[in-house]
Amino acid sequence: MKTAAIIGASSMLGARLASTLSADGVRVITVGRSETADICLDLETGFLRTVPESFSADTLYHCAAGFFDDSREGLKKNFQVNTAGSLWALELAERLSCKTIVYAGSVSSMERLDPGKFGSYGFTKAQAEALLAWDMKRLGGRFCSLRFSQIYDVEGACIRHQPWFGRIIAYAARGLDINLPPSMGVRNFIHVNDAAQVLVAAGYHPTADGVFDVIHPQSLTFHEIAEIAYSVFGKGGQISTDSRKQPFREIHFPDGLHTVETFNSIPYISLAAGISEIRDRGTWTEFGPLDVT
Repeated sequence: MKTAAIIGASSMLGARLASTLSADGVRVITVGRSETADICLDLETGFLRTVPESFSADTLYHCAAGFFDDSREGLKKNFQVNTAGSLWALELAERLSCKTIVYAGSVSSMERLDPGKFGSYGFTKAQAEALLAWDMKRLGGRFCSLRFSQIYDVEGACIRHQPWFGRIIAYAARGLDINLPPSMGVRNFIHVNDAAQVLVAAGYHPTADGVFDVIHPQSLTFHEIAEIAYSVFGKGGQISTDSRKQPFREIHFPDGLHTVETFNSIPYISLAAGISEIRDRGTWTEFGPLDVT
């Protein structure tokens, strides 16, 4: 039986990856700060208890990250968790005799993604990629980073990092009028199930090495996303654009074709299908906040 260890196994993406791997017959070792994790690891301070010598894994999936702001304190925290924390990931891989590390990266690590706003999150994630790649190459292992665009789920965990998506769902589900800022460009959302499937494909691929952009083929403005959501819920409500609000910036997403060609895998769940799942499961109550005017 194959075995995979997941750092951040209780996160939105890590939890979905764990269930996907388990369904494929892979034994999963959970790694995180929780006392219930198989291996207790804090990316700032290190191992919280001894790693059993009997533990080993074929692949280490790194799905944990710090999402702090661009203040001096935020930069320090992001560096500690994302960049320096990757050293703990490398030590864990060595202890588990892992030959492959698959990293849940972000398109925010691309300086050209959002010109003029290259934040500490993307910067420290890019540093982590470089460090992980360098050490795995030195040790003769394989490193693969999947740079995802914006990931959402149907349980509402995504609203911490995707507040406008959460607000649109909250308003559409209640049939409330929503005033959106103007859109200077599109956004790109990937269902967490698709993200997990691409991670699995990368882990199974015997030779794929390096950085890969994971982009949904459907990019939409927030106004178009709202139109889909209001249509799916069918509760009424008006969508308007308020030119007085700060516009949504233009973001330059890559095409992701290299990823499709390498793994023969593409995020295929449409936004309409994902929002329909939120409606059908009744989880729209977990989305928000309701503070858009």
